[in-house]
Amino acid sequence: MGIQQTADKWVLVTGGSRGIGRSLVSALAQEGYRVAFTFQSSADAATELERTVAAAGGDARGYVCDGRDYDSVERVCTQLVDDIGEPYALINNMGITGDQLLLNFDIGRYRDVIATNLDSAVYFSKCLAPAMASVRCGKILHMSSVSGFKGNKGQLSYSASKAAMVGITKTMAQELARFKITVNAIAPGFIATEMVEQIADPIRKSITETIPLKRFGETYEVAALVSFLLSANANYITGQTFVIDGGLTA
Repeated sequence: MGIQQTADKWVLVTGGSRGIGRSLVSALAQEGYRVAFTFQSSADAATELERTVAAAGGDARGYVCDGRDYDSVERVCTQLVDDIGEPYALINNMGITGDQLLLNFDIGRYRDVIATNLDSAVYFSKCLAPAMASVRCGKILHMSSVSGFKGNKGQLSYSASKAAMVGITKTMAQELARFKITVNAIAPGFIATEMVEQIADPIRKSITETIPLKRFGETYEVAALVSFLLSANANYITGQTFVIDGGLTA
């Protein structure tokens, strides 16, 4: 069993100001990691998160970044490496749903979902992997979804992006293993976030009935899985996708 030392390690969580990302930032900061996170438009939420983490004795700082734009990603990543040093971990968490039916398909919305969910993961990985490789150490986690395995009406764009994240996880794992960098993915099911809470009660109830454990997952449960995958105990795990869905895809 490895002993995790976090005081000298920093991690980047993309899309970290809300939802699962916010829980990851708080949990990792509590474990002693120095946490950087990106956000695009939720400046107030980012500032509030920084204050909450600091009040609890942690260290987290938000950075404005449009993950769909490579130049923006490269600028932030360069700044982080210059200011803090080589990252220990990257968690590609940012994402949107953009649900729409195929017969009413808007191409612009489709491209935005792919750019936000998939392109950003490639961009951040491309920009930070060289720094990890230089010290032969690092972990990359992609936040996929059960929608990448299980069809869901209206989620053609979202499913495409999340299924692709499983594919890039396997390829990156093959390419980066020689640098001692592990690459894995997490595929959550229905997790109790602000987005899910906006679903009408009757629909939420019907969804719950399809889940063997009869409840939505909690963000802290996803954070616990992330914590394990970032630990030394997971150093021999790479190229894998871990489903956390209460049995939905069983």
